[in-house]
Order: sequence, then structure tokens, then C-alpha cells
Amino acid sequence: MSNIIDLDALRPEPKKFKINGHVIDVSFIPLGITFDIDDIVRELAEVGTLSGKEAEKKAFDLTVRLCSVFCSHSYPEMTDNWFLENTSPQQIKPLAEAISKSLTNDYKIVEDYSKN
Repeated sequence: MSNIIDLDALRPEPKKFKINGHVIDVSFIPLGITFDIDDIVRELAEVGTLSGKEAEKKAFDLTVRLCSVFCSHSYPEMTDNWFLENTSPQQIKPLAEAISKSLTNDYKIVEDYSKN
């Protein structure tokens, strides 16, 4: 009898958003974009310490970029311009927050699993 390590157990339960007909599962960040997502989330955190109109604009642009990088992995048409033309701030804010939370959860799951 062989010992099987179930890596599927590390994958979280799906959490899906629907935006302009596209269904996005934010529970899973593909490895190929993890570092891109991490970079954007870190930049957003730095911008959060600033104030003023320029900081707000940069935070908005980074939020759009975060959504674009994440979603275009599955839907290549969902570029920065696509988000600017097809969504509102009320739509992208919860999507971006869920993506950021998913990244944090992924790091925690990997850390917890590596302790076992």
C-alpha cells in the first residue's frame, strides 16, 4: 500500500464572483501569477500610508491592475482597459479585497501545512 499525500486538501473552498458575465473564483491564485499579485498587494499597502489625490489615483490604478492580473489569467480579455470600461468602483473593490485576502490565506495555508 502506498502513502499518498493529498495536495488537493490545500486548495480552499471556491469563492466566486460574477462580473459582466464572467465567473471568477478568487479562492485560488495560480502559482504563475502569485508573485505578480503579491507585488501589487504590497504596493497597495504602501500607498495606503499616503494621502491626497495622487495617492487615491495610484491606489485606484493598482486596484484595477490587481483585478486585471488576476482575472486575465482565466479571461485574457479582462485587461486594465476592460475593467475601466466595464466596471464600477463598487464592483472592483470587493473583488480586489477578496483577491488580497486569498493571497494572505494561501500563504497561511502553506505555512500551516509546512509545520505538519
